[in-house]
Amino acid sequence: MDGVKRGCGLMLATATTVLLAACGSAESPAPPAPELPGFGPVIAAKPVTGAPITDADRLQDRLLTSTNLPPDFTALPARVDPPATAQAPPTDPAECAKVLTPLGAQRPGSLAKAVVQYTGPNFSSIDIDAASYPNDAVALAFSELQATVRGCAHYSGTDATDIKIDYRIGGLAAPAVGDAAAAFQVRTTSEGLTLQSSVAIVQVGSTLTQVAVTAPESVDIQVLNELAAAQVRRLQGVSGP
Repeated sequence: MDGVKRGCGLMLATATTVLLAACGSAESPAPPAPELPGFGPVIAAKPVTGAPITDADRLQDRLLTSTNLPPDFTALPARVDPPATAQAPPTDPAECAKVLTPLGAQRPGSLAKAVVQYTGPNFSSIDIDAASYPNDAVALAFSELQATVRGCAHYSGTDATDIKIDYRIGGLAAPAVGDAAAAFQVRTTSEGLTLQSSVAIVQVGSTLTQVAVTAPESVDIQVLNELAAAQVRRLQGVSGP
């Protein structure tokens, strides 16, 4: 998978290599996975009146740290954005390459942006990013992010070694946190390996934050909800876990 993808892509590429080498050939193909649920209504952002965060370091300091996460999760090195001229492996449709990338990369015009990534046991990962926007741009940014997801219910792509990857996106109950929140789930399959991602996009004033939890098995929705709630508290400046 390309380096622009978030932890989901990194974990899938590693897991595919390891599991194919370890398992060799399977006796029979796995049964088809059930269909993912449809999307609920589009969520509208709330009006914003407070001053936006414009300092990237300040925003970075408000993302969750390892002390806020489940045990056995380790922070990955700081993410380095690829050069503007770098070409990521394509997806079909092309627009769907934005899915699971940081919000600040998906939607230009941010005033500040920040990313943190954690890797856990059994190819699991937690990826969190945030981007602040001018007050009058938050509603459009929030709606456009949801539109991208809804237009990519089923898409395909390849990684850097041309291994085919299948993506399916479905609806998910959003956590009741922040000023507004939307959620979705992604099923990523390649060479018989499947990873499940549960993702929340939450508005906190003029800041939009994305919390993604990925694992080979279905993600407990309570884990996503608790992480999203903790991230909202950090963005609001509330101390504690």
